[in-house]
This record gives sequence, C-alpha cells and structure tokens, in this order.
Amino acid sequence: MLNGTTSIPTLSWDEGADRQGVYLRVGLRGLFIYIGVYIPIILFIVVGNSLLLLSFLRFKKVRTVSNYYIFALAGVDLLTGLIAIPLTICSRLIVSDFTCQASTRSYILLPVYFCGEVSVCILMGITIDRYIAITYPFRYPTMMTPKTTKRFILFLFIFATVHSSLPLWNFGSDRYQWVCTTGPYESPASNIHIISVSLLIPFLLLCMTAAYGRIFYIAFVKKSAVSRLSKFKSAHWQKRLRTTLTCAIVIVAFTVCWIPNSCKIIFEIFFAKDAQSLLAIQTFGEWFVFMSSCTNPVIYGLRNETFKQAYKKTFLDFCYRSETQPKRKETAYTITTGVDKQVKKNEFQQSRL
Repeated sequence: MLNGTTSIPTLSWDEGADRQGVYLRVGLRGLFIYIGVYIPIILFIVVGNSLLLLSFLRFKKVRTVSNYYIFALAGVDLLTGLIAIPLTICSRLIVSDFTCQASTRSYILLPVYFCGEVSVCILMGITIDRYIAITYPFRYPTMMTPKTTKRFILFLFIFATVHSSLPLWNFGSDRYQWVCTTGPYESPASNIHIISVSLLIPFLLLCMTAAYGRIFYIAFVKKSAVSRLSKFKSAHWQKRLRTTLTCAIVIVAFTVCWIPNSCKIIFEIFFAKDAQSLLAIQTFGEWFVFMSSCTNPVIYGLRNETFKQAYKKTFLDFCYRSETQPKRKETAYTITTGVDKQVKKNEFQQSRL
C-alpha cells in the first residue's frame, strides 16, 4: 500500500495485520529514492564486468593464469548486478507471504549469500596465487597451470555453494515464521550461517593482509637480486609484482566496502529500535557491499595496460562493428603488453650489435 510519506523506511503494514496480499515498506518517494540509489550501481556492475568478461574471452593476451580468477570474479559480480541486487530490493521493500516467511525468504536471499561468499573465496584464491608467484617465481609456472587453476576455482565455487545454502536447511525452526519484523529470526541454521560468516570473512581478510605483507617483504628482499637479472627476466618480474600490487588494491577496496556490512550486526543490536531504523541500517551496509562489485573493472582498467587495451578494442568494435570491422579485422585482436615492448626493444638492440 503506497502512502505519501517522505521517510524512506516508513512501513505500510504492522505485525498484527492480515498478512494476505502484498505491501510496500516505504512510501512512493522512498521507493523512488531506494531504487534510484541502486540503479547506477547495477548499470556500472553490468557494463563494467561485461566489458571485462568479453575482453578475457576475445583476447588471448588477457587469458593468463592469474586472470582466470579475475574472470571468475567478474562473472560473480555480473550475477550480483543481474540477480542478487534485484532480489535484495524485493526482499527489503516488498512485504508478502513469499518474501517474509522463513521457508521462502532464504531462497530469495540465496543468490546474495552465494555471490558474496564466492567473491571472498576467489579473493583468497588470488592471494594464494600471488603468494606462490612471488615466493616461488621459478616453480610458479609448473605449480599454477591453467588446469590446476580451473580446478581450484571450481573447488572454491563448490565450497561457497555449500556454505551459502546453510539457511535453506531450516532445521529446528518454524518454516512459517514471519521474519519481516524487528525481532530476531530464531533459526539454528541461519544462526550458524551468520556466525560462521561473521568469523570467516574477517579471518580470511586478516590472512590475506598477512599474506600480502609477506609478499611485499619478499619482493623488497629480492629487489637487489632482480636488478642483476637480464632485462627480459627483470621485465617479467616487474610485471608480476605490478599484478600483485593490483590484486592487493582490489582486496583493499573489497575490505573497505565490506566494513559497514560487517558492523551492521552491531548497529542492528544497539540502534535498530524500530523497523524504520532497521531498514536504514540494512540498506546502508548492503549498498557498500554491492559497490565492491563495480570496482574491479575500474581498478584493472587503470592498473593493467593489457586490460586497458582490451577494453578499448572491445568497446570500439562494439560501437563501430558494422563500419570498421572489415578494415580492422587484421589488427583488432592484437594487444601489446609492456613485456612485449621490452622484448622487442632487446631484440632490436641485439640486432644492432
């Protein structure tokens, strides 16, 4: 039931009312504000991650072992924009038997749990990949082959799928419990999931921070040894180190975006005195979480020259496909990296000797 209130989280229902039918938790103005806040995020997520996925699929230079993780992360972020965010909006704004009963609400929020947990697992996989690349640079090509990387990513997806499905079990709880209230939802399965996520994500972020601290320490120690290598090997080392720094920036951005949501439980306990403040706290934390899904394409576009060229060529091919594709057919799929430029420079210098 729509009303003309200016407050975003004003409810149009009460717990004792008839639960048949569909109601909105906000007024008309609040609905426009709520959706208007999420539309730019959805657009950035879909456009940015689609561009990243197309660049990975089209250009061989982009399909390095470490970028398999970026491809998987972009796929999850795209699902976040297309599925998880719309379902979150529905679960927060619409009050009905389907969205507010324990037996069905868990299914609505399952894609949200899945995308969030897969993202954290993939970031952990990226950290492990970068740790091996810097700590064991000569063994890295044999340890982290494309086949091994794909299997590891598949394992991360399976683990996240199993863990994110815990709220669906609903053992020891009332499947028809009404959960769209300020009261806590008493479900052993949900409590286990919430506690494990609350402990697991900070622990993994702490492990990633410690790992990157170790990575950059090793890189600093090996700096003098790398300077004595040939220019070709030195260029490869610098590229590997720059990739590691880019991954560290991605994890820092992810951590910053997740901090408000991690503190959400504390704010709900002390400040969510009514349904109005509860919805405001939930929306604020979730908005920052979803922001993390649109940061990765931007970071890689700014930090990685290969991705930057791939973005440019993919975008130009999409815009001018009908007019320029016959002329650009021979060069459209050629990307030159910094290492390639260094190799060509070395070959030119050797040819002059």
